[in-house]
Amino acid sequence: MEETRTKLKRIKIDSIYGKKKHFNAADRIERWHYWLGIPLVLINIITGSVLCYVITDGQTSWIKFIPLFLSLIATVLSGLQTFFNFQKKVEGHRRIGNKYLFVMKKCDRLEGYIVDGIIEKNSIAEEVEIIAAEANSINQEAESFPTSKKDYDIARQGVLKGEESYSEKDLEL
Repeated sequence: MEETRTKLKRIKIDSIYGKKKHFNAADRIERWHYWLGIPLVLINIITGSVLCYVITDGQTSWIKFIPLFLSLIATVLSGLQTFFNFQKKVEGHRRIGNKYLFVMKKCDRLEGYIVDGIIEKNSIAEEVEIIAAEANSINQEAESFPTSKKDYDIARQGVLKGEESYSEKDLEL
């Protein structure tokens, strides 16, 4: 029984880190989305406004090229946003993170049932296999939403610093 509980705990710990690293990746990508999106909106407002015409009307110096330059920047930023599709990636990472959270909580509940002795011994292995299959399915889906080593390192540091309430017992095998 102890080996089964160790396997269950491993799935739970992997899910904790998987959840945190995918939420970290979503936050990182969302920051990029705003860093490109806000300037894009502002530049489009400026180039589409009368202000741009007023500043450059009748100019013969380099100032007359400001609207062209701003339009070029807006086009590049828009192209980058379209290419990277930040919002889809953020949504995907959050979805994966939530699925890991579900598996983590399921492990937690099963562990409680085992400790309390309210689950039949022959059902435990079956339940662990179901949870392991769910975790494997999430891992396969997560391949479409890669995370970085930094996302994992931040997740690990967060867990160790107590960002969430995990006891030493929860995190040891």
